[in-house]
Amino acid sequence: MALMTTQQAAERIGVSARHVQRLVAAGDLVAIGPDRIDPESVAQWMAQRQGSRLRAWEEPTAWAAVALLEELPAPWLGQAQRSRLRSALADVPVSELAPRTRNRATVHRWSAHPRALDHLAADVVESGATRGIGGLTAVPDRLDGYVHGAALPRLVQRYRLESDPAGSVTLRATGMPGDVVAELARGRRHVLAGLDLAGSTDARERSAGERLLDRARASLRG
Repeated sequence: MALMTTQQAAERIGVSARHVQRLVAAGDLVAIGPDRIDPESVAQWMAQRQGSRLRAWEEPTAWAAVALLEELPAPWLGQAQRSRLRSALADVPVSELAPRTRNRATVHRWSAHPRALDHLAADVVESGATRGIGGLTAVPDRLDGYVHGAALPRLVQRYRLESDPAGSVTLRATGMPGDVVAELARGRRHVLAGLDLAGSTDARERSAGERLLDRARASLRG
């Protein structure tokens, strides 16, 4: 896929060229050389939002949404906030759940030596998105998981990860404590995996993710 200029990326996303530069500076888009943007990073940025212009929930609220959809407590929010969020979740279209909750983590993609994957897997919380959930085939040569933001630089250095929008390693950096993320990742409704899949650039993965989310939301409304 040919590289994009900053202006082409801006037109594709629907923002200004200066906004694209800010996205590059924040690590949301990948620049390759002067005035060249990796198109895969643009596609992934857009998939996370699915065309939604709605404001995403803040990180604690996004994680509380995962918990409520799993019928698990979210004690980091007050009771009134949880009640409002539960009502909102019952009404939000399934297609908007992934964009609304995207602030739960910052997504980074890397390439890694195949032999490093098993070792790296021990340091992340996998949501199950690459493990055959939702009728998909398991992908053994991919790793998709959550890490605490403070631990990310150490993992990048230890495993010699290289930034690569098409890489086999997806690390989702979050400020939520690892034990909370691990509990939510083990949820029987696979909400976290559903959100990860619903934000994929692959149509089949997006469809599988939305099915998981639709079932979880139906149970919440019931």
